[in-house]
Amino acid sequence: MLFRSEQAGVQEATLFTARGKIIAYAGTERTGLVPELPPASVMRQLRQQQAYSAVESLPDKGLYLRVLVAINTISLADDMRVLQVLQRVPEQLALDAEIVQTGQREYQELLLGRAGLKRLYGLTLTLTLLLALLTALSLAFVLSERLSAPLTFLAEGTRAVAQGDFSQRETIVSKDELGILTQSFNTMRQQLAEARASAERNQEQLSEAHTYVQSILANLSAGVLAFDSGLRLRSFNHSAAAILGTDFEQLSGLEISRWHERIPALQELATEVNGAFAANAGSEWSKQIERGGKTGSQMLLLRGTRLPGLGGTGYVVVFDDITHVLQAQRDAAWTEVARRLAHEIKNPLTPIQLSAERLQFKLASKLAPGDADMLARSTQTIVNQVSALKNMVDAFRQYARMPEPSRQDVDFNELVREVLMLYESLAGRLQVELAPGLPKIVGDSAQLRQVIHNLLQNAEDALAGVENPRITLRTEGSAGGLRVTIADNGSGFPAELIKRVFEPYVTTKPKGTGLGLVIVKKIIEEHGGTVEIANVSPHGARVTLDFPGGAVHSASVKSAARA
Repeated sequence: MLFRSEQAGVQEATLFTARGKIIAYAGTERTGLVPELPPASVMRQLRQQQAYSAVESLPDKGLYLRVLVAINTISLADDMRVLQVLQRVPEQLALDAEIVQTGQREYQELLLGRAGLKRLYGLTLTLTLLLALLTALSLAFVLSERLSAPLTFLAEGTRAVAQGDFSQRETIVSKDELGILTQSFNTMRQQLAEARASAERNQEQLSEAHTYVQSILANLSAGVLAFDSGLRLRSFNHSAAAILGTDFEQLSGLEISRWHERIPALQELATEVNGAFAANAGSEWSKQIERGGKTGSQMLLLRGTRLPGLGGTGYVVVFDDITHVLQAQRDAAWTEVARRLAHEIKNPLTPIQLSAERLQFKLASKLAPGDADMLARSTQTIVNQVSALKNMVDAFRQYARMPEPSRQDVDFNELVREVLMLYESLAGRLQVELAPGLPKIVGDSAQLRQVIHNLLQNAEDALAGVENPRITLRTEGSAGGLRVTIADNGSGFPAELIKRVFEPYVTTKPKGTGLGLVIVKKIIEEHGGTVEIANVSPHGARVTLDFPGGAVHSASVKSAARA
């Protein structure tokens, strides 16, 4: 179809294929030599709608109306013909369109700005809400803190008081109930602090007093036993355990009437103390008792009283070991007696003996044979008795005037061998066991020899009339010191005398002086040792001499002090 574009008002008409091949073209001179083909997006729209029209702005040409129409199209797969018509929009209309486009752009811009503002306003409102919420929470927290502060202070103060801390003071200025409660709490805390301080001072004073009393008790030479109202042992001092040789720890809390169940050796003491408190209820009492010990009898001076207390009554017993005091008194008395006897008796003994011998010498030739024989027997009796009295006087003198030991190193085993040479008659009856390598004793060999001699003589005398007599002499080491044991299978010591064997003139021999064991004990104690006497089963006796490791030094110091 042929037409004139000017008559139709068309600026440009183009027929082309879908592939962009131009078939026909017509246009004004102002439109240019090359037709303006549509973009690919317009072609896609054309395939879908078979027609397209729109006002477009062409580069450097202005505003145009583009119209596309598909022609000669059987199917979408065939090569489609497209007719494009471009019509310039009138200037006024273009201006209007431009204004509309401008307005549309502004509208779009405003629309886009609206969305941004909307988002901004939404974000602002959200932030404002969050800020308000945080402010409200902060304010609520502050208010709650201010409202709960007194309670918190009180709770912390209560915990501190429960832990023993009374130093903190809560200062809350308020006239409401919480302020009054806080003030009352502070007052209570101050009172508790003062009470605790007073209690601590009292406790310190009590502790100091207790320590002072314990120090006094620990350094007392006397033994102290404290009992409760039921006479159960509550406390004791070291002197009590040392004097009685007892571990009172195992008697703590035990009634005194049951002491013998654990320590039978304390039965006599417990009976005396229990009976004394029962007989002297509420008053003081004092008594002297004698109990058996390893080294002989032990004399105790007991004093007891009842102690009043807040929890009931209690009892206390104070006792001293006066064995050595009494022994010293007896020794002094017997020493004086022995000295006087030795002085008063020995002087007339010699004249008596000389007179009797002189009478026999002068009258024997002048008397008849019968009378002369009687005179001779009488004279001999006088001489024998005078000799016995002289021996007794010598024993008295030795007891009364025991010389100071002359100290030197002594091999006790060698000393025993020397003494045994005098007892060859005991061969077959004497069993000797001497331990080698024993420490030497610093002492008087003559006095120690006399000790062995006296003990062997006593053992030999105890075997008179005994079948299969046997004496055992043994030396051995003991805790850094020396122990000597002499035992026999004789009759032993009578039960009534075993506690008094170390007293002067106590003997089981018909002709004994009773000074042998006394002298033995005195010599051994001068050398820092101890003597123990006991009966053995089934019969016999045993004498044990102990020289501790420190006894030699102590004896040396004692001797030096006397010198």
